[in-house]
Amino acid sequence: MSAPPAVRPAHDGEETSIAAVLSDAFVDEDGLNYWLKQGEEKERSRARFFAAAVEDAVHPERTLWLAEGQTAPLGAAIWLSPGQKAYDLTFWKQIALTPLMLSIAGMSGMARGFALAEKLEHHHPREPHAHLVFLGVAPAAQGQGVGSAILKSTLAPLDAGGVTAFLEATTERNVALYQRHGFEITGEIVVPSLHVRCMTRKPRG
Repeated sequence: MSAPPAVRPAHDGEETSIAAVLSDAFVDEDGLNYWLKQGEEKERSRARFFAAAVEDAVHPERTLWLAEGQTAPLGAAIWLSPGQKAYDLTFWKQIALTPLMLSIAGMSGMARGFALAEKLEHHHPREPHAHLVFLGVAPAAQGQGVGSAILKSTLAPLDAGGVTAFLEATTERNVALYQRHGFEITGEIVVPSLHVRCMTRKPRG
């Protein structure tokens, strides 16, 4: 990549591209592997999960961001604003998503996912905060500053508004990236095959 990516809020109609980037970026991520189906169904389950997440399964009012190169999307992110809670869906929306969840996770995977989500909820900051639910970079563009570019662009308005940010990370590499941008580990969850670091960032002046 010869020039920094252009980072911007996504436009309507770009959901499919964002879902594809995130699915490729999270090809072998412990957090998803912990509850989504594995084996022959792994790729399909992850792709279907991100297609739903980008639409409205994370939250109907989620904010999508896109990092573009000269010819293709390089990275993407899903943010929630203060007051928005991930997967805080209406009863009828939960019912509507149940067949999808069963198909991509099965009963045991759903149970693991719900239990993990409940544990993670206890580590959120008490004050109003924005939540970086997912940030992913296409495999071919990893290590080229795309993740940093997305963070700089999406954290700037939070700093301007005095808003705290929160995220979860499952790899040492990602922890190091987020620490370079001001996040600190404020909680940890360790279960078999999964180590989640909950990270919080106070706004910068």
